[in-house]
Amino acid sequence: MGGKYASIVDRLPKLADEDVVYQDKVNILKQQIVADGPMSATSITAMYVAIRDEKERVEDELSEINLRLKAYEQLLVDQFEQEGAYSIKLETGVSVSVQVEPYAQVKDREVFRIWCIQNGLERSLALPWQTTNSLTKERLLEGEPEPAGVQAVARNKIVLRRK
Repeated sequence: MGGKYASIVDRLPKLADEDVVYQDKVNILKQQIVADGPMSATSITAMYVAIRDEKERVEDELSEINLRLKAYEQLLVDQFEQEGAYSIKLETGVSVSVQVEPYAQVKDREVFRIWCIQNGLERSLALPWQTTNSLTKERLLEGEPEPAGVQAVARNKIVLRRK
């Protein structure tokens, strides 16, 4: 297999499946798919693209649902404030209430990082996975080892390019 990292991944161990229960479900589905006989790479690719298209449609639909949900949430908060209500119980027995709670937003990362260290939380500080992964890939391409405490493994990635 090719790609940007072809010269690197051969030296890396293969990614081990960590979620055995999920992989068992995948294996059962794979068995069901191939039960009618072997499939060609072309037919598997066509089904893969069709399923990706289905996923994209569902994600678009979910995005629209989340947009409508957010609009109703804001309308509900506004109306509750106008009516001085905190909770409403419907005839179905379902109740909906609005609660206000604190929500943290980091405004100065460096000041917060120093505060964390001063308060014994340095072990909780970590780079986001995307940054760690990018850093590791760059180092490997430059012929350098992974960052200390990081192990790179070879993982298959399907790339779908649209016209």
